[in-house]
Amino acid sequence: MNIRLYQASDLDELKRITIEGFEGIAIDQSVENQLGMLSGHDWRWRKARHVDEDVEVNPTGVFVAQEFDKVLGYISTRVDYAAGKGRIPNLAVDKSVRGRGIGRFLIEHALDYFRREGMSFAMIETMDNNQVGQHLYPSCGFVEACRQIHFAKKL
Repeated sequence: MNIRLYQASDLDELKRITIEGFEGIAIDQSVENQLGMLSGHDWRWRKARHVDEDVEVNPTGVFVAQEFDKVLGYISTRVDYAAGKGRIPNLAVDKSVRGRGIGRFLIEHALDYFRREGMSFAMIETMDNNQVGQHLYPSCGFVEACRQIHFAKKL
């Protein structure tokens, strides 16, 4: 397995892995469960747009885990040079290869990237119902800083 930079040809596969990986834990899915489908699009469409944004905002900070020709997972990053903050908006691993340490490997790669970019600290967030994230992130050295509650209202 190796980690490489994102390529435009990866986009559809990253979206597929993201939708699969966030099933049951996505904020947009929770909103949809409470309020119904919004603006004619389901939560999968909205979550896939996050990947579009990630690759548009910081394409040189999106890293793909690959084995042979198969994309195994990816991680996206944002850097705030003024604040010295690196942020990980999305991390997803293909269902067929979970449990092999790929998520941890991607996180370590992102942290190395933040160090090279001169960041002072890194942040990642997860939902209360994401048991994998709640285990993985502390095991990678992250500490819980606070909790956030999301509210939604249909207009």
